[in-house]
Amino acid sequence: MTTALGDPQAPVQDRLGVLQLVRVSLAVAVAALPALVGTRGAPLTLPAAYLAVVMLAEAARRRQPRLTASLLSALVLVDGAFLAAAVLMTGGTTSPLLFLAFLQVVAVTLLASPRTGLKLAVWCALLLFLGRTAAVTGVIHLTASGDDRAAALSGAAFLLFAVGAAAFQSVNEKALRRSGSELLGLVELGDTLEQARRPDDVVAVLLEHLRTHLGFVRAVAFLRGEDAWAVAGDVASPGQHAGGLGPVGDAVLADGETRLVRGFARGLLAEQLPWAQNLVIAALAGEDQPLGLVVAEWGRGPQGRITELTVATVHQACSHAALTLRNARLLDEVRRLATRDELTGLANRRLFEETLALEVGRHRRTGAPLSVIALDVDYFKAINDEYGHPAGDAVLRLIAAALRGGTKAYDVPARTGGDEFVVLLPGCAASDVADVAERLRSVARLAVGPDITVTLSAGTSTLPDDAVDGKTLLTAADSALYRAKRTGRDRVGTSA
Repeated sequence: MTTALGDPQAPVQDRLGVLQLVRVSLAVAVAALPALVGTRGAPLTLPAAYLAVVMLAEAARRRQPRLTASLLSALVLVDGAFLAAAVLMTGGTTSPLLFLAFLQVVAVTLLASPRTGLKLAVWCALLLFLGRTAAVTGVIHLTASGDDRAAALSGAAFLLFAVGAAAFQSVNEKALRRSGSELLGLVELGDTLEQARRPDDVVAVLLEHLRTHLGFVRAVAFLRGEDAWAVAGDVASPGQHAGGLGPVGDAVLADGETRLVRGFARGLLAEQLPWAQNLVIAALAGEDQPLGLVVAEWGRGPQGRITELTVATVHQACSHAALTLRNARLLDEVRRLATRDELTGLANRRLFEETLALEVGRHRRTGAPLSVIALDVDYFKAINDEYGHPAGDAVLRLIAAALRGGTKAYDVPARTGGDEFVVLLPGCAASDVADVAERLRSVARLAVGPDITVTLSAGTSTLPDDAVDGKTLLTAADSALYRAKRTGRDRVGTSA
């Protein structure tokens, strides 16, 4: 990545190269300018000698790049001696070359550092003072050097100019460093977001970026849900929260403009961020409507100030994150469609078989039992014929919801086709699986309600009691289910 020479991150070699060009210009100006304005100039040997030193330094820099920093410091001393000698030889405080010293201070301040520019100013002022003192005492002979008051004013102006240039450059460097840091942070954020695959991961990456890279004391995300806001981040009660965000939050969602506010008066933002001060609110823009918004608290009391650059960086960070969040949600939806039954939302056959293989592997490592329940709706065709297919679909959805609600978080209920369901029960022993099957049949029947009479038949099997692997475990459960149907339906058949 290239950098400007005025940037403190610019390579030293580049800055010294530009300074060398400035020095060549100084030598030419010292040689030619007095003649152009009709005053006596310095001997040509002075700029010639200075130019020779500059060329030697440049040659050394090209041969030995590691000496660059040392040459930069040494040449600043040479600059001061050359400029002081040229000014003293051409009239002292009345010299037409005095402005060149000011220009060189500015160049060194911008291209080297504010401290180096200040050192050059002090060095030049000291040499000019010593030269004038030597002229007054007769040690050296100068044609004119100005009076004492003019010399004092000139030296003071010279130093004040150097201090001012150094101060302004220091402020500029701080702004450049912060701007560069925030730009680099956005690049790093983009790289990190590329690795985030889940919506929760995207939000976590964004909030961490706001805290660590931009200096906010806390950051919170409010993500739009069907009936509530999903709140994540630095709050006392993350999770689902209903209610309006408040006037500021609603305005940000409406127009997408990032806002800077002192605090919140009411709404969900005020509830989740009480006593918060100096906040930036930015939308997470979606295609049709915003996905939510992010609130970052700067804090630091009533006098805390947030720069426009920081506000703009928050806006950019949220824009990047919103795009990644949309993609992550789409990817989640693709995963869900690939592994979920479209009608009921239960696991489909593919996900069930993948999970079965994993649980069989766990059983072989730990010896923990693994049971399966196969279920089938009795006379489901008759329900479709009497009540219609929409009613039949509604029955399947109600049964699926009952199976989901009646099993543990690590159990896997699935719809494997038509009116057939299967439930994977890790850790369930053969002595317990029949009771679980009976309970699931009961809750499913009650879930459908009194309008349509529904019964289910079930078959159970357990690893290692009834099978040796996943395939034989399913076969055993299916065989038990068929026995239950042959013996009257509306019952549980076991493999034992």
